[in-house]
Amino acid sequence: MKYLITVIFLLISTVSIAQDKIDIIIVKKSERILYAVKDDKIIKKYDIAIGQNPEGHKLKEGDKKTPEGYYFIDGKNPKSKFFLSLHMSYPNFHDKKVAEKNNLNPGSHIAIHGLPSLSILSQYLYNGSDWTDGCIALNNSDMKELWDMSDEGIQILIKP
Repeated sequence: MKYLITVIFLLISTVSIAQDKIDIIIVKKSERILYAVKDDKIIKKYDIAIGQNPEGHKLKEGDKKTPEGYYFIDGKNPKSKFFLSLHMSYPNFHDKKVAEKNNLNPGSHIAIHGLPSLSILSQYLYNGSDWTDGCIALNNSDMKELWDMSDEGIQILIKP
């Protein structure tokens, strides 16, 4: 009987965890908002910081712009130099073609991540301004929540 109760509890827990996973992340750069979406419903909304040069699409390495377009999570890094990191598939095919046409290096290592792993002061130092080199940053508690809802392969749509 104990075994049956344990199995039922584990099944219920697994179903609950699976329901918490999202389908897509939508970022609206102009609003500094990230939406976690499941079944076309906004599950959660987060305030974000983006690249220090926020207007326009990322074209080259070092331009401090956050890319715009369709991407997906292609890796999760729990040991990032920031608090957790969801690596994005930037540059995508289109980004590479534009960069190649203009003889540019499109850059790489764009991610959604928490604050730098400096100290507790980072919660205050990076609050309310765009400070990344092109990544999307959340506070650490929001990043942990998003991390738990996200799997590799989830789509990301970044709008201007």
